[in-house]
Amino acid sequence: MRKALQGINLGGWLVVERWIPGAFDGVNGPAEIDIVRELGVEAARKRLTKHRETFITEKDFRWIKRQGFDFVRLPVGYWLFEETSDFIDGEIYIRRAFEWATKHHLGIILDFHGLQGSQNGKDHSGQVGKMRLYRGDNQNSALKTLEYMARTYGQEPALIGLEVINEPKARFCLWRLLRYYDRAYAVIGSHLRSEVKIIISDAFQPLKVARKLSKRPYRDRLVLDVHLYQIYSWRDRQRSFDRHVAIADESWWDLIDRVQRYLPVLVGEWSAALPPQAYHDGDGSESERVARYYQTQQRTFDDGAWAHAYWTYKAPHCGMWSWRESQKLLR
Repeated sequence: MRKALQGINLGGWLVVERWIPGAFDGVNGPAEIDIVRELGVEAARKRLTKHRETFITEKDFRWIKRQGFDFVRLPVGYWLFEETSDFIDGEIYIRRAFEWATKHHLGIILDFHGLQGSQNGKDHSGQVGKMRLYRGDNQNSALKTLEYMARTYGQEPALIGLEVINEPKARFCLWRLLRYYDRAYAVIGSHLRSEVKIIISDAFQPLKVARKLSKRPYRDRLVLDVHLYQIYSWRDRQRSFDRHVAIADESWWDLIDRVQRYLPVLVGEWSAALPPQAYHDGDGSESERVARYYQTQQRTFDDGAWAHAYWTYKAPHCGMWSWRESQKLLR
């Protein structure tokens, strides 16, 4: 049976998040935009340059390859490609990532994680608040950034996928998101090598989005990104450990199987993190339960998806969210 490509996210490097230690010392706000607003441009540039230079280096790419991974998913924000008053640019680090990936035989999924105006109002979009992607000229600006990414990196040998948006909010405006996908394909399709996948988010509506996009004339270039966690909801906190495992083993397998009737699936984010109490019940030691949950997910994704990427590679002192710190427990 075909085995999925195995990848890992480089979260917290070029799009910083407060919960991942490293960049927010002395900053009260919740998102990257607040670093500039509170510290000022020069202090923010110094802070973020130090973080970007040290948080991920070529040694990490070498180590990731030695662990058997096939690719990294690289979250980026629009501000890395241009000078703005609210963020610090830094495209040089994207170029370095491609150099290192090519040298160490890793693929890259270039993930447009933070769009102009924010696609969801969440901290990982670079700013917290309202979703303003579809206001004013924000969507047109996002498409220009996306086109630049495709023109600049579309022929890079390491590029295996260009993800046009991360976790967009689309509960009441799915039609706008689908139109964005149509426009995105129009501006990037001709710049990418034919084998490079165009990756689109499921907006947490995997079957609905997959069905609709399967009717597009460009469907053969698409992969649907699905993020699967069991830690955020009230229901997640009520489940037993065995129930969490059953969902990963059965429910997620069924979901991927159904979605792949329409489009290939990337499980772009997943983790061994569970509500703390979940690891305190069930058979075996806690370390055995951690390994069981991780390996169950990996087996499901290996057997059913096109590819999958653990969230995240490095998150110091953050337990199962940090693959590098937890890998001896996970394997």
